[in-house]
Amino acid sequence: MAMNISQDYSKFYKDTSTSNTYGGGTVGEKQVVKYEFNTTDEHGNKIMDKMLREETLAAMKDISSQYGDDVIVEFSGDGMAALVESGKKANLDEIVKPNAQNQASFQSSVVQMENTHRIVIPNVQTNEKLYNSLEGADENTVKAANGIIGNYFLPHNVGDMSEEQRQDMIAFGMEEAKYLAANYLDKEKASDFLSAMETIAKYGVNGTKDKEGNMTYDIQKGYTVGSTVDTMDILKSKAPDLYDEVKNLNYNIINNPNGEKYGSKFLELVKRTQKVLDAPSGSGNKTNREEAEQKYKDWEKKTEETKLPEKFSGVSYDDLESFFTSLRKQSNLSDSWLQTSSERFSKWLAG
Repeated sequence: MAMNISQDYSKFYKDTSTSNTYGGGTVGEKQVVKYEFNTTDEHGNKIMDKMLREETLAAMKDISSQYGDDVIVEFSGDGMAALVESGKKANLDEIVKPNAQNQASFQSSVVQMENTHRIVIPNVQTNEKLYNSLEGADENTVKAANGIIGNYFLPHNVGDMSEEQRQDMIAFGMEEAKYLAANYLDKEKASDFLSAMETIAKYGVNGTKDKEGNMTYDIQKGYTVGSTVDTMDILKSKAPDLYDEVKNLNYNIINNPNGEKYGSKFLELVKRTQKVLDAPSGSGNKTNREEAEQKYKDWEKKTEETKLPEKFSGVSYDDLESFFTSLRKQSNLSDSWLQTSSERFSKWLAG
């Protein structure tokens, strides 16, 4: 669907946190409010078109104007790519007119937009590492990287594939990633790219399939600016009434640009949220925040210890023909599947 700048922006609200530093400098204690405009959901399903430059600036202006000097508003997401593509990033200051404290936020979000393409990896650190490694790469290389992720690492449905075949498919995707690294990226970017792709492949390895072949992947959000936990997830679980209050306040702020100011209510909810984060979790001696942090650390450790399937050896990365020839007869994937996949990969790289 196309972006409608008068719509309910609350669906794009991601999180609120507290930070004493932002954009590399000290700003005093500020609230950081995050909005993310993505063209696809966490499963890669399309939910909106890219925003036009005018729509992007209007949305940023509408949202940021509702917060005072004690609040930094952060924007990100591939739906906002038109800002970068326009080549007029400098005009942000003139049109959005951010205050001195949130200037760093706007500049930071532009960098984030430049490094975000098509598929958004739900984990913040992995997503950033992936697209930083692809910065400067041609569009066909980026397309191929996304194709590997969407088709082989994190597909929505694998049909009647056996688990062994699914693992072979992930291993096949890693070989294509190695081909990209060897032929389309410089040495430093190639190393980071392969590291990110290996992590995403591990997310795929740990995925679970239902009887219809639909896949579910446990991918934690990761650390964001000013916070090591997803505050809204904690509220939704531990204090659903407060969660609803925060969401409703956010809705009112966004949809009443000429009405009442909500600064005092906003700060009240931030304080109440902090109490929930610091409250005992009921699990050992941990607070809700500590419990969430431990959960993330456990997930992170599980991901790091996950072994990638090793199905191929002696693979040639010299050219596409020798590459696919060297892959044949080394897995449980059929020749017809490999043929289709080789044609798809060639098409991605050709544009």
